[in-house]
Amino acid sequence: MDALTARHTVIRLDMRGCGLSDRRPERMSLDAWVEDIEAVVNAAGLTRFAMMAVCTGSYAAIEYAARHTDRLTRLIIYGGAVRGRLRRELTAAQRADAMAALQVYESGLDGRSEFAVSFRRIFTAQFLPDASAGQLEAHDRIVSQRMNGAIAAQSVRAFYDLDLSESAQRIDAPSLVLHARHDILYPMDEGQRLAALIPSSRFVPVESHNNIPLAEEPAWPRVRDTVLEFLAGNEGAAVPAQTFRLTVRQADVLRQVAQGQTDKQIARTLSLSPRTVEMHVGAALKALGSKTRAEAAHRAAQYGLF
Repeated sequence: MDALTARHTVIRLDMRGCGLSDRRPERMSLDAWVEDIEAVVNAAGLTRFAMMAVCTGSYAAIEYAARHTDRLTRLIIYGGAVRGRLRRELTAAQRADAMAALQVYESGLDGRSEFAVSFRRIFTAQFLPDASAGQLEAHDRIVSQRMNGAIAAQSVRAFYDLDLSESAQRIDAPSLVLHARHDILYPMDEGQRLAALIPSSRFVPVESHNNIPLAEEPAWPRVRDTVLEFLAGNEGAAVPAQTFRLTVRQADVLRQVAQGQTDKQIARTLSLSPRTVEMHVGAALKALGSKTRAEAAHRAAQYGLF
């Protein structure tokens, strides 16, 4: 929010049933969620705007974008999916787990009982496995204050049975889809599927286990910068791509860096010594005008240098 509001006007929508919205909405459905976006857009007097959605907010954003694609200048989806959990290819055990989870959402997300607190911690840990104890506690306070268990369970049931594949194909706005590579609840292949369905889209994998990026993660600067550049409309193209040159070996090494490999791991993969890997990384940093390994890998990926 800090990064976005420093450069843009941000209008935030709380989905019905959470945040500052009505605690007892009459309907929890895809149409209702889209109607809420339409109401906010109309009330704000917006004609053309960019929209960003995270996690379950992606479902309503995809459908809104399909219905009103002419109003969007840009669409950003982080950690979302095009299909609900029950519409994906699941094993019998995974399907049983999904159905069992529905039975505990209502009681688990309500109250301050020992069970409720424990459940919310497990719930949070699935979204943010790398979160600190303080972050888990902060998230627990948010969930307990802003979410009603019965409404949450009703929402999840609706999410589970969605398949917006056809809607995604009708989106005409330039789109950016980012997804944590090791997300537990929203597999990365769902993000890849979404990006493949949207005609004018770019997919960016994020080296993270967390559904929502944490500020101290190495991947966070890349996420922030990628989003801001996309919203600015230049997508990092302030410097012409042809000004950058990498050797084949430098590109090989940076490709491994982008995958989160250490120098020792890269050395084993490429049959090099760790010292040689270090030298190639240093040369690549200089060639790309980058200060960090992550920045160099990001820039190389942006310009298709590996």
